[in-house]
Amino acid sequence: MAHDQYCDKDDVKNRIGLSGTSQDNNIDNAINGASRQIDAYCGRVFYKTESAIAKKFDAFNPFYIELDDLEIANTTSLVVKLDTTDDGTYDTTLTLDTDFYLLPVNPKLIKNSGGTSYYEPYDQLRILETRSSERFDTQIHNNVEITAFWGFSTVPDAIKEATLLQATRLWKRKDAPFNVYGSADTGQVELSSKFDTDAMELIRGYKKRRL
Repeated sequence: MAHDQYCDKDDVKNRIGLSGTSQDNNIDNAINGASRQIDAYCGRVFYKTESAIAKKFDAFNPFYIELDDLEIANTTSLVVKLDTTDDGTYDTTLTLDTDFYLLPVNPKLIKNSGGTSYYEPYDQLRILETRSSERFDTQIHNNVEITAFWGFSTVPDAIKEATLLQATRLWKRKDAPFNVYGSADTGQVELSSKFDTDAMELIRGYKKRRL
């Protein structure tokens, strides 16, 4: 399974009762399509980047940064730096729980697996005003550089199941190139082009809310 796929190819095969490898490419395409449909609907991704990646942000408030389209998977390898001189050099490193903290403070538990607990990601940084004199500078473009693992620390079970449902639907679409299946003799049925309703219910609670 590719790191950005939300279910395994073998899981789809088991769901549809398929063996062999003749449909592997079609199944992979269906899983990729379903995974990206879920991303688009929810406004977020549910995989974790394979390495810690540095990203730059503008600050619109001296005390907090909201990560609208990105989320920090966990605090592993997390580094937050500031460009305080507007020269493109990130000369000041902030310390977690001394200069800033992450929100939500108590993220929801996603699952326990193999003795490890996985939690929902962080989507906001706030300066600890009582402990730190550091501030985000709203006048400096790309004032903040955050290096982190981005996304979800693990794929939630509801997202995996929704991907299975939708991937199965997309894979079956190959048998109905004109959006209908059946024959003139036995009758034809038009396939709905909408997102699988059960899958939609599963992912509804993961849709990112924006003001």
